[in-house]
Amino acid sequence: MTAVAVEIRPRPPIIRPEEAAASVATPVVIQVADMDDVMDSVKCSCNAGDDNPH
Repeated sequence: MTAVAVEIRPRPPIIRPEEAAASVATPVVIQVADMDDVMDSVKCSCNAGDDNPH
């Protein structure tokens, strides 16, 4: 095998185009009066697979 000289240089900066304001996701906050209603609606079969002995 022959040794080969290699020059490591930093990568040039990436210039990304600006996103249109309409396409940027905006978080939505929903106020809930009773968390029990929310918790009842998200009950799933998560506990059904809990029989794993490991």
